[in-house]
Amino acid sequence: MNDEDKNESFQLNLKKIPPMYVYALGGLGEVGKNMYIVEQGNELWIIDSGIMFAAEISVEGVIPSFEWLEKNQKRIKGLIITHGHEDHIGSIPHLLNSVDIPKIYAGRIAANLIWSKLSERQVPRQKIEIINNKSVIKTLNFKIDFFNVNHSIPDCFGARFKSKHGTVVTTADFKFDFTPVGAKADLYKMASFGNEGVTLLLSDSTNAQSEKFSISEKQVAENIDDIASKAKGRIIAATFASNVFRVRELIKIAIKYKRKIVVFGYSMDKIIKISRKIKYLNLGEEVIIDFKDMDKYKENQLFIISTGTQGEPTAALTKMSDGRHKEIHLNEKDTVIFASSEIPGNYENIEKVVNNLIKKGVKLINNYNYPGVHASGHGGMQEQLLMINLFKPLYFFPIHGETVMQVKHAKTAIAAGIKKENIFIIPNGRKLKIFSGKVTLDDYVPTDDIYIDDTNLKGQSSKVITDRNSMSEFGVITITIGINSKENKIIINPEFASYGTFNQQKNRAFIAQIETKIKSNLELYYRSEKRVTFNGIKEIIRNSVRNEIYQKRKTSPIVIPIVLNCNFLENN
Repeated sequence: MNDEDKNESFQLNLKKIPPMYVYALGGLGEVGKNMYIVEQGNELWIIDSGIMFAAEISVEGVIPSFEWLEKNQKRIKGLIITHGHEDHIGSIPHLLNSVDIPKIYAGRIAANLIWSKLSERQVPRQKIEIINNKSVIKTLNFKIDFFNVNHSIPDCFGARFKSKHGTVVTTADFKFDFTPVGAKADLYKMASFGNEGVTLLLSDSTNAQSEKFSISEKQVAENIDDIASKAKGRIIAATFASNVFRVRELIKIAIKYKRKIVVFGYSMDKIIKISRKIKYLNLGEEVIIDFKDMDKYKENQLFIISTGTQGEPTAALTKMSDGRHKEIHLNEKDTVIFASSEIPGNYENIEKVVNNLIKKGVKLINNYNYPGVHASGHGGMQEQLLMINLFKPLYFFPIHGETVMQVKHAKTAIAAGIKKENIFIIPNGRKLKIFSGKVTLDDYVPTDDIYIDDTNLKGQSSKVITDRNSMSEFGVITITIGINSKENKIIINPEFASYGTFNQQKNRAFIAQIETKIKSNLELYYRSEKRVTFNGIKEIIRNSVRNEIYQKRKTSPIVIPIVLNCNFLENN
């Protein structure tokens, strides 16, 4: 058989193999709740299961809907975790409450964070296979292997899925740090994968709008070391607990200058304990002291590591700034370091804390007056360009970011030589089909935002939360009406009741107008040729009330129609 015959035979056999599909249940057009799916035939693999923090004060966060996974339970082969940040592991307890996951694959620190999370939620401990950059998973349809990437937490891995229809690579969250404080990125391995051929690249878009190369975490540590060497009083360093490398460097600096460490913040305390347990932090017991023992030391012997960089009202740093903290009262000798960035939406809270700190007379250090005390864990445009050039994909799928970030990332991909028609900016739920090396748009799977709180693992759909917010902001109106369903006529006129909307006594004329409008619209509905149903009657009532109220008051209360079937009144 010559080469041409072999190729024709291969193509004929390939047509018998089910297509490969790639899509997201969360993480597109948003920052958070990352969940990506790679499937083929009877195999469905989940990549990450994250949470997104919500603006609504009544909820803890937002997670993906697991409706599609519940329907495809039998095809699920495993959950692969790229790293241990909340936007990648935060919804795992909720996922396990909805579907059975045969096995979870995760790095050491991510695995321990997951076990801690499951324990807190009283979810049975799950078997987790610890992976590293040398791990390989072989299945009927896939060969899955991994590579190190630089991020702000140890054990962050990209993944490659090889199938007969093509090769899919996901970068995970990444930056390129050539002087890292942790493991080096697998540059050679990435380039090798690129040379072997990549059909579709899924790549982190978070920092696409930054044109600069992100600074090294080692440089951040050197800058903070310089500040610490000159500090005369206490040092209070605030950062994200999830930035494990930053926390580790802060601890090293405290030890270097013979300062005792005091930890404030539940999440900070947890990440330090886990890091010590798995030997990412090697500390003597005497290094970290309880806050109750601070009085035993001079102020210049203390190094406080705290959460609260986003101005959270109950955070330790916020309480220090406004004088509510019971143990720490700031003075002009203190140095406060914001080793973090501002999360969009938190500007006012952060500014309030900053202004209060300035009033206290502390020496305030942040990325504005001392550039280089924070570095992002996500690469900018130049690093994204390098990633694309290493893998040299035929098709490109910018993920993990708001739409503006994805669009900017797509422009970078075009500059790298990828054809515009081979780049996909799509919503959660839209499938990409990979067949015989070609990637095309396919149909949709169901997706939704599920809002959760501490009381249950199931959560509420976006519709429920929208209604809850509407009730809180605009109130509730009930309309009770009696009809004869046999003769299609009104027996009891509409009765209006308002809860948290407006004063009924002072708005009698307006309420009468609404009730008249309901009657006239229902009579039109009865006279029409449409089939009359109870749902149709309720919809007429809702729309009548909403339209009248919005025209006059520009508000949108929840409207609850109560339709009574009063046939018996006519018969009597």
